Amino acid sequence: MQNVYDAIDDFYTHDPNWNELLPRETVENYFRQRAWQGAHDFQLQKEWKVLVMLCIYLENADLTLDELTGDELVDAVSWCGQNVVDFTLSYTSIQYFLDTLGSFFVYLKKQKKLTSSVAPYLAKEMLLKDDGTVALLDSDGRYLPGEEEREENAAPPAEGKVFLNAQEELLGLMSEIHLFFQKDQFNADFERAVALYEGALGHIDINDEAGEEFWRGFWDYFLFDYHLIQEDVPALTYFKEHGNTAYLELCNELNMAFTSVFYIEDVIQEERYLVRDFLTGEPYYAGFHVDNWDGPLEEQLFMGHIFVNRSMGMNFLEPFHIPPLAQKRFMELLSDCLDWFDVQQPGADWDDFLNRHSLLCRKLLHLVEKNPAGVRFPYETQQLDYRPPQLGKDPSYIERLIENIFFSSHLSVYDVTLARNLWQDFLNTDPHVVQLLPQVWAAAVVENYLEINEKRTARNLPFFKDTMGISPIDLEHAYQDIRDALQLEPSDPRYLNEQGFLMLFANETQK
Repeated sequence: MQNVYDAIDDFYTHDPNWNELLPRETVENYFRQRAWQGAHDFQLQKEWKVLVMLCIYLENADLTLDELTGDELVDAVSWCGQNVVDFTLSYTSIQYFLDTLGSFFVYLKKQKKLTSSVAPYLAKEMLLKDDGTVALLDSDGRYLPGEEEREENAAPPAEGKVFLNAQEELLGLMSEIHLFFQKDQFNADFERAVALYEGALGHIDINDEAGEEFWRGFWDYFLFDYHLIQEDVPALTYFKEHGNTAYLELCNELNMAFTSVFYIEDVIQEERYLVRDFLTGEPYYAGFHVDNWDGPLEEQLFMGHIFVNRSMGMNFLEPFHIPPLAQKRFMELLSDCLDWFDVQQPGADWDDFLNRHSLLCRKLLHLVEKNPAGVRFPYETQQLDYRPPQLGKDPSYIERLIENIFFSSHLSVYDVTLARNLWQDFLNTDPHVVQLLPQVWAAAVVENYLEINEKRTARNLPFFKDTMGISPIDLEHAYQDIRDALQLEPSDPRYLNEQGFLMLFANETQK
């Protein structure tokens, strides 16, 4: 277990720039004195968190220790109450916060590092009433009516919620998540997600030295991008609703993450960058660490998840060495894929596309990095004017049969929706469906759907004959009727799922 000196070491090692606001040597000497006075490590760690909050406030307010007055410390309490997850504002917490700073300021004055130590005591006089209530602020740290001048001069909010124990809480949350998804009910999802991930990025021996990297990437995909079979939401979204987590605030922040392909526009400081979204052109700040950075900055693209109000990168942030001409090629390929997706989701933008097909985007980055000239999108479609049908809330009998077949094969709710679209589109051609049994039509829809998305067919297997008693002749007839009526294309964009999009580039190699 870490002691206070380990925590201090982590803080300054992660970002040495904190030394400019509050020198590490000063902090360590102060805590050595507190320990000599008899303070236990638990108490010292609580006091250290107060100093961390002070540092973060100083950075956001663009102030130094010398500039802190009683009014600034009132604003520091307000700011921490609104931005620091670990700081619940109350009479007691404010008193502890300011008493801790009071002790530290007295030490700094004795060391001739401050000219005055009265600011914390002035702030206490303004904030803490004799009757045990708090003045100036509400329970969330916001200024009360009548304090508009203070509000106007307040420090700007943090870019995202501040977690004083971010690493510890993240490890705890990930442990909860891993345990939650080990339940038998998620076995099919786990197997399906692994198959999609391996199919997109290539098979590897997960027991060799690349195995750790594989699982880091896989869990990043599974939690943020993969959609569960029955719920059609990302796994992390489902966990937030059903996981009963002890880290709800952090879980909420992670659920606001979004997939991004970006490049670095400016280096602000170590592990702190101004980046620009490669697809939308939107700029934002991001803090992250990346290993294996190769080549000039202008030849780097990065892909990963950004969260905490677009200010932090997730732990699996993958760099790609892609020169400018290859970047242009990548953009052309991805734009072709977006046009394809727009057929089934009219009006889709980049966010909509990445919500469904981030794995395809990652695959294309790998392919373009390896051989930009060798990656092609040779497909054409006659369905650019297609508009999906309006599906009824209650599926028909045939649609329920399709659903049963899909779920028994671990296909998803989203697959069911696309297959229902296919069936309704067929019905809109006014076919004579009464001539064949409902089971035959359901099987024929499944056959066509599998052929579009998996480039395979079950018609040569005994599945439908053995389980549903379907005549192969009838199935062939219904199968062909649907194909002809809808003029189905080999990779028909109207009904293409995640695997189907990945199959568009199945002939490309990543050896």
